[in-house]
Amino acid sequence: MNNIIVVLNKKEDIVEVLKKDIKGIIIGAKGLSTYNLELEIEDIINISNSTDKKIIIAMNRMIHNRDIDKVKDVLKMIKNTNISSILFYDVGILKLAKEMDINKELIIGQEHLNASINSNNFYYRNGVNSTYITSDITYDELLDIKRNTKLDMYYTVYGNLQIFYSRRKLLSSYFEYIKRDMTDNTYYIYDNDKKYTIVENEYGTIIYSPVVNLINHISQLNDINLVIDLSLQDGIDIIDKFINKEEMEEGYLGFYNTKTTYKVKGDKND
Repeated sequence: MNNIIVVLNKKEDIVEVLKKDIKGIIIGAKGLSTYNLELEIEDIINISNSTDKKIIIAMNRMIHNRDIDKVKDVLKMIKNTNISSILFYDVGILKLAKEMDINKELIIGQEHLNASINSNNFYYRNGVNSTYITSDITYDELLDIKRNTKLDMYYTVYGNLQIFYSRRKLLSSYFEYIKRDMTDNTYYIYDNDKKYTIVENEYGTIIYSPVVNLINHISQLNDINLVIDLSLQDGIDIIDKFINKEEMEEGYLGFYNTKTTYKVKGDKND
């Protein structure tokens, strides 16, 4: 079995994708996830009962006081089910899971945070099993964390990465300012040949990177769960390409082989 985890965009694709030689899928919990595809907990439980593949439930939104009862209800419902893992952003979910004695794989995923050996080891000491590691670091930095932590690792090898999130309705505000009707919840901006996606929903606004495709580099990522994130994609053919380790024309790699350089104002090297 390949070490591939898939985030889907359509409920209709779930059955077909679970037949493929993959390790499992990530499904958003209704009202608690940042993913486009969110399902009711009962539906996710039914899916987990129909397969031997890993089913990861995503509760990866920032949690507010009004969400706490809902989180507790979800944790209670999945406690004795075949759902294997919980992907979370807010450490409040970690606290609730420990209080409720939830015996599931706990995966912390915080987009741009948790990017160091020390931070991952901190979460390991506090009961986290796995880390969905940020894509803001290079391959060398990724391996350094892998060598020096005991956490199982997840890493995006295909898909649009979240660059920016705001609770504000930025698209609505923009169209109101220019006095034009907003006809969709998804728009695009371009930087030369790079296409960035902007999505507004009831939770706010997210800006996504161009599609990252690391298919030519997956042989370097042994013992890491390779996440194919199809949240903003319609087709599922790319999954077979990763399973078969097909070579593709090199595309956008994000920070995989590009170091981020910070310059302090007044630095003598400016």
